[in-house]
Amino acid sequence: MWWSFGLLAVLAPTLLAVHEPPSVTFYNQALAVLGWGLFVAVLAGLPRAGAQGSAGMALRCLSAVLLILAAEALGSAFVWGQLPAGLGMMGSGMSLAALLVLWAGWRSASSQDQDAVLEAFFGALTAAGCVGMVLALVQAFHPAWADGLLIAEPTMPGRAVGNLRQPNHFSTLLVFSCCGAAWLGARQRLPAWVASGLITLFIWGIVLTASRTGMIGMAFLTLWGVLDRRLPRLLRITLVGAPLIYLLFWGGMWLLAHADKNVTFAAEARLHDKSDISSSRFKIWANVLDMIKANPWLGVGYGEFNVAWTLTPFPTRPIAFFDHTHNLPLQWAVEFGIPLTVLLLALCLLALKALFSGLLRDEFDAQGQPTRSTVGACAVIVAIAALHSLLEYPLWYSYFLLPTAFAWGAGLAAQSGTRSEPAAAASGRTSPSMLAGGVIMALLAVWCAADYQAAVNIYAPRAGAGPLDQRIEFGKKMPWWGYQADYADVTSLEDEDPSKPPEAFKRTLHNLLDARLMTAYARSLAEHGQVDKGRYVVQRLKEFRNPLGDEFLSVCKTQPEPGEEPPFQCEPPQQSYTWKQLLP
Repeated sequence: MWWSFGLLAVLAPTLLAVHEPPSVTFYNQALAVLGWGLFVAVLAGLPRAGAQGSAGMALRCLSAVLLILAAEALGSAFVWGQLPAGLGMMGSGMSLAALLVLWAGWRSASSQDQDAVLEAFFGALTAAGCVGMVLALVQAFHPAWADGLLIAEPTMPGRAVGNLRQPNHFSTLLVFSCCGAAWLGARQRLPAWVASGLITLFIWGIVLTASRTGMIGMAFLTLWGVLDRRLPRLLRITLVGAPLIYLLFWGGMWLLAHADKNVTFAAEARLHDKSDISSSRFKIWANVLDMIKANPWLGVGYGEFNVAWTLTPFPTRPIAFFDHTHNLPLQWAVEFGIPLTVLLLALCLLALKALFSGLLRDEFDAQGQPTRSTVGACAVIVAIAALHSLLEYPLWYSYFLLPTAFAWGAGLAAQSGTRSEPAAAASGRTSPSMLAGGVIMALLAVWCAADYQAAVNIYAPRAGAGPLDQRIEFGKKMPWWGYQADYADVTSLEDEDPSKPPEAFKRTLHNLLDARLMTAYARSLAEHGQVDKGRYVVQRLKEFRNPLGDEFLSVCKTQPEPGEEPPFQCEPPQQSYTWKQLLP
């Protein structure tokens, strides 16, 4: 039973290659929430375990973080902010789902059935790595087989992306899989040589992703191997030697690519391109620091980074339309302010310390190898997720957030010494709150997916879908994805058509303000009596040096006839505005 639900929660979301606009990863994420909701509902049958000691305190710290994040999301949407209701519900729902899964991980590792439950979790991670490697080999060596239906198409020649479609995401998944295989080997669910072979295979996959984050993740595997002296000898050697294995595969792929011109080695190609982190992330981080200085106490509000950054003057900004700071502490600081961010980080650091301390205490050996291996595997999972969160935003994706939360809870419980009593286990009492929470998670995932179909029908209409304006009007009524219909409503007009009023932009501006939306909004402001604000938006658009913006400004290259007013976008604004003053 545990295996079935573990595979649904962990493996299944990594298999979906099919996607429909407007979101590339929505189906993967919805399936993860559905699977984890059902898994949690089943785990509710485990006996309750108290949260005592330093590990229990760490669990409460993480719970507080997730509750604060949920409150911020709901408040930004329904109380003090203008965030669309759908985005607020998604943000708060993800935080509350992570809270539920965190406690499910604690309960699992505290129960008499911990071996079976954790075997299902780590086994599912291992299975995800095995299937992912099949996808990776196709994408790297025979990309013509990647049809986009069963196997996602690679983003660049020779680079493995799995069915998560992002190499860094796939790399993090493979590090998770290394932890799963190592746990199975440490607990003798797999022979040590099989577990070591799987870890080696997954490291090859990490090389094929050309991910720098995955490369650094090898150090975490080494640290686990060094600190855990009770691991089987071959398995420990494999973990300690992870960086060397990585280098050997890197060198082998380099030789193969130079020997066979039909083979492309993406990691080598990245050495010669201009994808250095400083080309974009350092610029966005500099902008974010300026925004934090301007809003140090309360920030710009949950989910408001993109619109605030886009409508704030930054002449040297990166030209991509960032919807995230690509750094979790900076994201919190710019949206929540410094005081709350300090509190959140302090709580997270306390929880990290409690998790990792289990690998540093000599007396921990007395508890036996099974517990130590669980702490090690969970610590590496949390560590790679934390590292990745300093460079991107993996925890905004349910297929990373929820396994990380489960691992954190299980790792804390494994070293807490707390165990449910056999009598409690025999009583078979189910936790009503956890059961209800899991069922609600699953139902909300289904509801959100059903709601999503209205947005899909706008951007990729099915047979008999009806006229665009009818599809848009229907989509605007949807509670989860209505803001996507708003985007289509205001950006699908012809140049000669009158613009929608600024109020029509009220929701969609808070999702992702891109070049198409900026030109439409600038026109709307100008045509509805707010010409100077429209010009100010155009000034911000110029900073992105986007082809759509250049096309919008191309009329300014032609001199107007005598006595004719130039188009509004050809004149500079007469005053400055804050980003909030520019909102409808």
